Amino acid sequence: MIRRPMDKRTFLSHFHTVREGLLLTLAIVCVIAIGTFGYAALEGWSLFDSLYMTVITLSTVGFSETHVLSEPGRWFTIFLIFVGVGVVMVVLTSAANKILERELRWIWRGGHMRDKIQSTSEHTIFCGFGRLAQVAINDLHEARQDIVVIDQNEESIRDAEERGILGVIGDATQDSILIEAGIQRASRLVSLLPKDADNLYVILAARELNPNLFTITRAEYAAGEKRLKQAGANRIVSPYRVGGQKIADGLLRPHVMDFLELAASGTQGDLFIEEIFVPHASPLCGKTLQETDLRAQTDIIIAAIISPEGETHFNPTGSSKIIGGSTLIALGKKSDFHGIEMLILPESTS
Repeated sequence: MIRRPMDKRTFLSHFHTVREGLLLTLAIVCVIAIGTFGYAALEGWSLFDSLYMTVITLSTVGFSETHVLSEPGRWFTIFLIFVGVGVVMVVLTSAANKILERELRWIWRGGHMRDKIQSTSEHTIFCGFGRLAQVAINDLHEARQDIVVIDQNEESIRDAEERGILGVIGDATQDSILIEAGIQRASRLVSLLPKDADNLYVILAARELNPNLFTITRAEYAAGEKRLKQAGANRIVSPYRVGGQKIADGLLRPHVMDFLELAASGTQGDLFIEEIFVPHASPLCGKTLQETDLRAQTDIIIAAIISPEGETHFNPTGSSKIIGGSTLIALGKKSDFHGIEMLILPESTS
């Protein structure tokens, strides 16, 4: 499982828990060692007999003495019972409190999480929290997108919530679980379950519960990809096909691959590809690219224009007209995009 580096607060919490556990364990070991060497010194017993006597004394099981105790040995046993049993009880009580505290916190967080999900809208639902989902979720979370994860594994949901991501424990193929995740208020759903049949059911249920939902799913086989498309999935990802294509492209066109990955990730800040939606009330509507003068004002390059119908026009000329509802595919430095909203959005919202 891919894990993000934990923050300072989480690290300190884990550190204190581990330290407390080590100290309690060390206390028990010390008591057993004191008892073992104490009996060996006072009674002259072997280390095994001394250890056995120490363990049955601390466990209070009531077995008979290993050998007849001398008076100093009996006084030592009294001391061991008061001190040793006290330490053992403290350790057991502390362990029980930790378990109870964790479960109570989990129950409280479950109710708190449901309340937060109920107040969340326009979020993205992820069905499944495997490796593929975690990579996508990490990027979306860094972009401050609201996310709700559905997974049957309780530990996976705990891990998601430690990252600040909302989670629901359950089977994503159940309508009630999708509703609990707020599917009727969500804007996107990503189904990354291992089986194509499960993903197909999730897409069908999602279409019924929220017809306007944008859906992405994975497909293991070509037949499953066809069925998922028929079910209404907007995007279908085949991990093996995509991975194979990337390997082939890396061998045949390595520089092109480096360029596209650099532009898509924008991690180095020198190059960035972004899509810019043009609302119908935008001041750019009805103007040509030359009239908008975007290149001079922002230093970005418009690589393509996607019409509201989904048609893509690559390398548009200066006479290409921008219409409302279209999407601009822009290329430039990340800093060049900072002022683009001022030019794209209507004056009342910019």
